[in-house]
Amino acid sequence: MQRLRITPVVFRPEHSGCLNTVPRSPPDFSRCPELQEFLDAVSAKTISLAYASENLMSPSSFMGHTFIKLSENETDPGHAVSFFTEVDGFNLPKIMFDSLVVGKEGYFIVSPYQESLNFYKDIEGRNVFEYQLDISEKTKQLIQLHLWELKETRIDYFFHNQNCASISLNLLAIANPELMKHRRDWLSPLDVIQLASQHHMIQQTSITPSTGWKLRAYGANQQDSTKQSLLDQLSKGDLQTRFNGTDVPAEEQFLTWEFTQAMNQYLLDNGSITPESYSENNRRLAGYETYFSSYAVDLSEFKNPIKRNKDAQWQIGTRWSTEGDQALTTTWLPASHTLADDNRNAFSESSLALMKISVSVSEHTFKLDNFTLYGIQSYLPCDPFFGGLSGHFSVQWDRGTDFTERDNQRFFIAGGLGLSHQVNNAVNIFATFGTELSMNTEKAWGAFAIDMGLFSYLRHDIKMAFLANTVWNQYASSDFKHKASVSMTYLGLENSAVDLGVQYADMTGLSEGQFNVVYRHFY
Repeated sequence: MQRLRITPVVFRPEHSGCLNTVPRSPPDFSRCPELQEFLDAVSAKTISLAYASENLMSPSSFMGHTFIKLSENETDPGHAVSFFTEVDGFNLPKIMFDSLVVGKEGYFIVSPYQESLNFYKDIEGRNVFEYQLDISEKTKQLIQLHLWELKETRIDYFFHNQNCASISLNLLAIANPELMKHRRDWLSPLDVIQLASQHHMIQQTSITPSTGWKLRAYGANQQDSTKQSLLDQLSKGDLQTRFNGTDVPAEEQFLTWEFTQAMNQYLLDNGSITPESYSENNRRLAGYETYFSSYAVDLSEFKNPIKRNKDAQWQIGTRWSTEGDQALTTTWLPASHTLADDNRNAFSESSLALMKISVSVSEHTFKLDNFTLYGIQSYLPCDPFFGGLSGHFSVQWDRGTDFTERDNQRFFIAGGLGLSHQVNNAVNIFATFGTELSMNTEKAWGAFAIDMGLFSYLRHDIKMAFLANTVWNQYASSDFKHKASVSMTYLGLENSAVDLGVQYADMTGLSEGQFNVVYRHFY
C-alpha cells in the first residue's frame, strides 16, 4: 500500500522578468449588481475538470459525464457547472433520433458541487475524478464571466456534437484555444479529460470513490470469513473487531478498516441497519482515525480513465471461411468501446456500441454486415456478499455472417442476464441466459440463448478471449446453433490494436470455420 503522494504546486507569476510594471486595478462590476452577486457567490479561484465514470445501466450516463467545478480553494465545496438533458423511458430508437436529429432541450446550470457529488457517488454509484487545472488567474476570471454570459442562452442538446463534453471543451478552450481543433462530432467525456492531460492542463488529480467501488476494491484481499464476521457485527451495531495491536501488518489493517467503513455505509444505504446502529458503528470506527492518520490509499494511478483507449475507433481486416469465401471487412464505431479493447483501467469488462456500422467487400459484392443502433455488454464480477449482475442488451440489424451460403438478414432486439466471476486480477469468466426477438420482411419470431466466456490479460500487452454461444431458433428454423471463438489482441500499440480470431459455427448439418485479422485504430 502506497502512502499519499504530496506534489508541491509551483506558482508561475503572469508577469515574469518585469521589474517596473504597474498592476492594473481589478475590473469594476458595480454597475451590474446581478453579475457582482454571481461573482461573489461563485468563486473561481480554483477550477477543476470533473469526470463521473460511466453508468452502463443508464441511457443518459453510459459514456460518463464531464463538468466544471469552481471553488475558492481545495477545501471549499464549491459549485458544479454542468450541461445535460433529461432522458426518460426506454424507447431507445426515439431517444437516439431525438438526440441525433431533432435535438433535446439542454439545461446549463450552476449548482452546489456537493449535490452533484452526492448524486453521482451515492445514488448512481459512480466514481468522480477531479482534475485541477493549471491556468492563470486572468483565464479563470474569463471563464467565470463567460459562464455569466451563458446563463440566458438556449442550447439544444445533441448527443454527437452538443453534449456535456463539447460544452466543457468550449470552456477549457478559453484557457487553451488549441483545444478547439479537436472540436468534432462524437466528442465524449473521456475525450475531454484525455485532451486536458495531453495539453498539460492538469495540475493534480483526486478521486472520490463510490461506496460500491470501495467494497470491491478494499474487499478484494479480505477473506470471506473476515467479511462475514464484520457483516454480523455491523448488522447488530456492535463492532468488536480491533484494527490495531495485532500481528497483521498495519497496511492490511488499514484496508480492513476502510472496507468496514464502506460496509457500514452500504448497510445503512440499503436499510439493513438502523441509523442508530450505523452511528454506533461509525463512532467505534472513528476511534482508529488517529492510528491510521499516516496512511492513505493512493488512487492516482489506479483505474485511471486517462489511460483508457479513446472513445471512437475504425477497423479494417480480412475474413476467410472454410467454405472458400474471402472478404475485406471494415467497421466504424463512432462512440465508445468493444470487449476486445483494453479494459484494465475500467471497472469491469464491458462494451458499448452506438451507431456501429460493419461492411464487407468480396470479389463481386459489397454488403452491409451489421448495423448496431445500441449495444451494451457488462460483466461486473459478482460479490458473494454484495451481489452484482452481468448482462447484455442490443438493438441491431444483422446479415448473419456465420454461414456464408445462407441469407439470414434480420432486425432483432436481444437481452440477457447472468453472473461474472473474477478468478484473479487477470482472468474473468461469465455466463448469461437471454432471449432474442427477431423479424424480417416475412415474419417475426423469438429465440433463447446461452452465452459463456473468459477474458484473460497475458504478458506483453496481450488479451485473450474465449466465447461460446448456443441459440435455439435464431433463424426461425427450430434448430440449435452453436458457435465458439478464440481471439488474441495485441494492445501494445499507441492508439491501435491488432486482433487475430478463429470462429467455428455449427447448425443441423451446416458448419463453417472462419479466420479473422483486424487492425483497429482509436481516435
